[in-house]
Amino acid sequence: MKKLWITYKAIIYGNCTVPAIPQSSIYYWKNQLFAITVMFLLPMSIIVLVPGIFMAYKFSLTGMLLSDFVTVATILAVAFMPGISVFARKLLFNGALYTTSVVMLHYLGSNGPGLLYLFAITIFVLVSLDQLYGYLTLMLNTLICIYFGIALYYGFASSILLKEYQLDSWFAVSSNLVFLSGIAVFLIPTLFNGLQSAFKQQEQLKDKLEDSIENLNSKNKELEQFAYTVSHDLKEPLRMVRSFMELLKNKYGKILDNKAHEYIHYAVEGAERMGDNIDDLLEYSRIGRKYTTIEQTDLNSLVDGILKNLTSDIEESQAQISIADLPTMHLVPVSIKILFQNLLTNALKYHPEGQRPVITIEAEEKNNCWQFAVTDNGIGIDAKYHEQVFAVFNRLHMRDEFPGSGMGLAISKKIVEQHDGQIWIESNKEQGSTFKFTICKILPGKKK
Repeated sequence: MKKLWITYKAIIYGNCTVPAIPQSSIYYWKNQLFAITVMFLLPMSIIVLVPGIFMAYKFSLTGMLLSDFVTVATILAVAFMPGISVFARKLLFNGALYTTSVVMLHYLGSNGPGLLYLFAITIFVLVSLDQLYGYLTLMLNTLICIYFGIALYYGFASSILLKEYQLDSWFAVSSNLVFLSGIAVFLIPTLFNGLQSAFKQQEQLKDKLEDSIENLNSKNKELEQFAYTVSHDLKEPLRMVRSFMELLKNKYGKILDNKAHEYIHYAVEGAERMGDNIDDLLEYSRIGRKYTTIEQTDLNSLVDGILKNLTSDIEESQAQISIADLPTMHLVPVSIKILFQNLLTNALKYHPEGQRPVITIEAEEKNNCWQFAVTDNGIGIDAKYHEQVFAVFNRLHMRDEFPGSGMGLAISKKIVEQHDGQIWIESNKEQGSTFKFTICKILPGKKK
């Protein structure tokens, strides 16, 4: 039954809509409304047409019987007959319903839905066609009301109408139809025009946003390339500074005083620190530029490899590390390895003197992503610094307390964003930290 309904729906939409019209056009939505009306009117019409045909046959209302059959045949043609334009289908649909309404008004008077149908068809016309056809409908409604008024006055209306209405009562009833039709003709197109204006503005904003995003992406690529080039070019003079300082120390060390040796030490240390910063900046620029290959990766094996690299640090601090079962995902393994290594290194590094680090890695499956958590029992981070820690070269401690360049979490954030995820911290000072991040199951450029 479901398959039959899907086929039925596809046929109706195929015949009653124009695929080439963009969704930002009001005509797209008018066609959609028309298709939906036809789609539901066909099965729903059984409720009114079958009893109507039976009653017309029983009371020998030949005109009404003929009208019902013509209406059914017309709607079936609108729905299923190929080779008819959408505009012609709309005219046939509304014309058939219009004819049926007038016939019902003639034969049934207020016992039938004639006047109600005339108003409903006015709405259908305005929803499916332009305002011009709404004006035509308003004029037809007015002429029909005048016609039946004349028929009542001269006595050639149907017996039911003559029995139910005098000219004044007919005028009172039919004027409501004309009034409501007029209100609809002026208000509904205004609504559609407002929607069209909103669609147009939305399209313009979308174009501006796409241009801005393209501009931003271009600037980011330029900035990454600039950072890479500058970083690479800066390393050579730093090597020269360090080499000459060491040569100075080796050749003239015996004749230099302690102050000079201190200056040389600071110069060499500064050059080394700058070199480390440049290496981290180069690593930062490679994320999303050089490290882009997506592979199916077992994160259990990946993290196990990282722990082997950190064996000396783990043994020295006597750290206790527990790892939950981690998923196998499509991701950029080089980047994710850097991410876990940064978080684990921080968890080992930032703990009070003499305290044994306790670290856990957990994973939880969500709807569209996996959420990971790296928890430690370290020194913690005050809530006011939770956003700052992900900034480039941002440090919360002096270098003599905890070494590092302040780039680790900035690199981690960029890696997570490369995988369409988010990273955040849950921590308080001296209460340990939990770094949580998500990795999207389906990455851009990777199909399901």
